[in-house]
Order: sequence, then C-alpha cells, then structure tokens
Amino acid sequence: MKVSFLDLKVKNQAFRARILGKINKILKSGRILDGKDQKIFESKMLKFVNAKYAVGVSSGSSALFLALKANGIKAGDEVITTPFTWIITSHAISSLGAKPVFVDIDENFNLNPANIKKAINKKTKAIVPMHVAGKLCAMKDINKIAKRHNLKIIEDAAQSICSSFKGKKSGYYSNACAFSFNPMKVLSAYGEAGVVTTNSKKVYNKLLCLRHAGTIKNKKSFNINNSNDVSLNHKIDTIHASILIEKLRGLNQVLQKREKIAKYYTKHLNHLIAKQTLKSGEIHGRYLFLGRFKNRNKLKSFLNEKDIETKVFYSPLVSDAKIYKNCKKYTLKNSKKILKEILALPFHENLNLRQIKYVVKQIKKFYEK
Repeated sequence: MKVSFLDLKVKNQAFRARILGKINKILKSGRILDGKDQKIFESKMLKFVNAKYAVGVSSGSSALFLALKANGIKAGDEVITTPFTWIITSHAISSLGAKPVFVDIDENFNLNPANIKKAINKKTKAIVPMHVAGKLCAMKDINKIAKRHNLKIIEDAAQSICSSFKGKKSGYYSNACAFSFNPMKVLSAYGEAGVVTTNSKKVYNKLLCLRHAGTIKNKKSFNINNSNDVSLNHKIDTIHASILIEKLRGLNQVLQKREKIAKYYTKHLNHLIAKQTLKSGEIHGRYLFLGRFKNRNKLKSFLNEKDIETKVFYSPLVSDAKIYKNCKKYTLKNSKKILKEILALPFHENLNLRQIKYVVKQIKKFYEK
C-alpha cells in the first residue's frame, strides 16, 4: 500500500468546482490585481487571528521579510532565531543586511526562552521565534524578555495559522506576524501566498508601502514613482486571495481531520516516540506530525521499502549551512541531538484509516524485529 507524505492532487480536489467558478469570475472582471477579494481576504484574516491589521502578500517568505523591514531591522543588526527551521527564516533576516544569531531549542523543537538571554547584546534588535509544526513557542516568556531588553518580536508563523494558547493566536505577543499559505500548508493557496498581521497602525502603513515597491498611492496624482523606501513588488493577486477566502470556510473541518490522525498516531505510537506536548488550553496547528525515533535512519529506510513516505526536518541545521557557518551560535546541543532522531510521518486530511493503520503497523513491526 502506498502512503504519500502529502497528496496535493487529492488535497485540492474538494474545492475544485467552487474555486474554478471564482477564478472564472475574476478573469471576466479583469481585476487580477487589487480586486475586491484582496480586501475581503485581509478582513477575514485579521478576524481569524484576532489582529487589528492584515496585509496580503505574495508568499510566506515575503511576509517575513516585510515584517522585519517594517519594524526597522537593518544592516548591522543582530536577530536571535532558531537553527531548527527552513533556511528562509534566516534568509529573510540576512536579506536586510542583519545577522541571524542561533540559540538552542527545547524538547518541543521550538526556541528555548532560557537560551535567549545570553545571546542579547547592544546589537540585538529582534527575536524571530518559529512555531515548529504548529506547536506554539513559549511566547509569554519570550515577550517578557523582549520587553525587558526593548527588542522587537517578529513571529515566523508559517506553520501555525490554526494554533492558539488560551484563546491567544499567533501574533498576540509580537510586533508583527508572518503567515505562509503555500500548497503544503493547512490553509493553502494553489501557489505561493502569505499575509502579515500586526496591531500597530504605524507598522501597517509601512507594510502597505513596502508591499508595492515602496511607493505611495495617491489617486489625485498621476505620479507613480513616488517612493519612501526601497522594496520590491510583494502584492498578493486577486485569484489567490479568492482561493484563500474559499479555503478559510473549510479550515475548521481540515483541522478536525488532522487532529483525529494526530490522536491516532499518539495513542498507538506513544510508547515508541518522543513528541511535542501540549499545555492545558493549547491548540496545536497540526501542520506536521513530528516524532523522535530511535534508529531513525534505519526506520526511514524500512518505511520507504514499505512504500510509506516520510521526511526529515530540518537538515542540516540552518546554523550549519555553508552561508551561515560564521554566524554566532550558542550551544546547539539539543538541536543537534533532535535532528538525528526527528521524523515526520505522513500527515494530511485526506489520509484514510486504512493508510494510518498501515503506517502504525509497519512502525511497530520495525521495532519488534
């Protein structure tokens, strides 16, 4: 039996008819850019995450880059972040001429607040926590540190659109929050898309300017080259905004299905893996199901032979990537240990019970050998 890590063909089939209808309507209107669905999407997003402002952009990468830039991060600044993430987190920092500083993660694979303090110096301007797999970082603790040292918090929430703790969602404790909606995400577009949320009107106005090449819109003027800052075109198009509006309607159902799969894996593999743990009142965003497995490499090969697709996140650590080897790093012992054990199991809302049982059966079989 074949069990794919993610099946994009099946994932998008459920919305196909409704979305094709909306795309056709947009094409007829001719408003491919700056259409009304862009504003509707932004309005729905700020309500969904309980933020004051939302700015739709062309990708999650653009969202993080713009969130940093709108908060004044610039060349020479140092930004504390995690080595256990996709490399784009550090690229967004470096693209502004700032330098990522890597500190170790906790047992939930997230930035450990206890390790942040020792990395702070006069050049430190911000902290970028990343909510791995949809498990929120200890944001209240990180926020206390940031306030004490007058630092900005820019959240990489690419994987945590559905995450919350006691009703507080991604972005509650930060100056700005960057979300991604690429096809792999729980809330996904048919290509790349993202959004930045913030509770600051000043940051919001800056984001609007930066999203459109740093230019200022003025309906009374024909001048199009008035610019306050250097930026590129990061606008979300109307089609992707429309797709995301449609996908938002079914998001709770998607999360419920993923939650059931996570509970099944947890119940039947609990004695075999170390996984992310949840506090009372916490909702996991369920982007990935990650576990720490003994003899990980052999298990991965065994599952591959059984036609079960798994993935290793995130190899190598960003701090070990050639381009970042000379950056500051503070005792990444836990990150290195976890990287040797981590494995992501097949995990999406279209997995059926037969497939899930097959995955569990084969993992148990491996450890019984």
